[in-house]
Amino acid sequence: MSVTSLHHPLIPVYEKYHLPNGLTVLLQQENQTNLIAVCVLYKTGSRDESKGKTGIAHLFEHLMFSNCGPGIDFDSLLQNAGGDCNAFTTTDTTQYYSIGPANQLELILALEANRISGFHISKKDFKTQQRVVLEEFSEMYLNNPYGMFSHEIMALAYKQHPYQWPVIGESQEVLSALTMQDAESFYHDYYHPSNAILVISGKMDLDQAKRYVDKHFSSIKAGINKPRIYPTEPPLSEIRSLTVNKQLPEEAVYFAFPHCKRTDPDFYAIDFLTDVLAEGKSSLFYSILKKEKMLCSTVDCYITSTTDPGLIIFEAKVNPQYSIKEVESGFWEIVRQLQHHTIDDHNWEKYMNKNESAYLFSQLGLMNQALNLSYAEWLGNPDLIFTELENYKQLTPQKIKEAAIAYFSEIGYCKIYYRQA
Repeated sequence: MSVTSLHHPLIPVYEKYHLPNGLTVLLQQENQTNLIAVCVLYKTGSRDESKGKTGIAHLFEHLMFSNCGPGIDFDSLLQNAGGDCNAFTTTDTTQYYSIGPANQLELILALEANRISGFHISKKDFKTQQRVVLEEFSEMYLNNPYGMFSHEIMALAYKQHPYQWPVIGESQEVLSALTMQDAESFYHDYYHPSNAILVISGKMDLDQAKRYVDKHFSSIKAGINKPRIYPTEPPLSEIRSLTVNKQLPEEAVYFAFPHCKRTDPDFYAIDFLTDVLAEGKSSLFYSILKKEKMLCSTVDCYITSTTDPGLIIFEAKVNPQYSIKEVESGFWEIVRQLQHHTIDDHNWEKYMNKNESAYLFSQLGLMNQALNLSYAEWLGNPDLIFTELENYKQLTPQKIKEAAIAYFSEIGYCKIYYRQA
């Protein structure tokens, strides 16, 4: 067992230990509340799928709420006890989280342990959740005139790595072809204690919490961690482009630039840079492209923050009186300014203050604390919950300039034009 020596006035300290079956446990006591939050992170996401079987990680996220066995409804039991729960899947991880009254900790742990103890999905539940995911695909991707851009940009940017398909899956046809056997195989491969991180945050007696964890999780078999080697994406040294012609409310443009993995030191400069470009109404893209020049009705720039090397994505909807080329020129004009000049002291202080406020806000609340701690542990360093803000504070205008030069390459990126048919 280890207890961190670091601390922050807004973030509780944690204890970390492992069960013999490989489950990683982190306890974060916060007795100024009457609530308890539980997060279970499974070290699997859509990058663990194979072409033609994509979407199973996200589908299984849905199925896990039916995996407590006959007559046991995870949602209803928790809600009747005054709690709530949800989950989300990314390219790299799947996280399940619950919050409720502190005196319901054992119930939450019992429910979580039950659904990791074996595959209990019925054929009826499988078909029901498969239909739910198919409807989600229709609503978010097919019925949205811009919805398929994520499929198109990932396939354009990645030719080797499994990031080439979105978390939802390649297509409705692929999702429809998934079977119960696919779900069961995925469960046994990735849903076991040695591939999971359990975080408990909130009001608790630490010794009692450990007894609950031992009681409900220690007897579950460890499982076997499959060796996972993901293909390395070759450096992008060309401009890959795609034009989509269709009926649209407005034309749109999308760029994707390769960038580093989440644990690379450059991550903080790139993350900060995209905030300078597109976070809030004072950001450069918003204030210049949308407000001043009125080229765009919407504009954004963000990073995918993936475990393996990810993407910087720019997207903009073009106001009808302007052209995609004008938006593209405006984009490069702003980027080149950042590549040739450092941010002045006044704006630097403003951006740093905004960054610190946003970071601290993201740490507030038990659920955020549990999710952040589980993710930091997944990255290999749970102390990041205390030290990451300092990583941002160590940035300088020169480092942001260097990041703009290094990662906004004019000879190696992807672009998609959505043009009016």
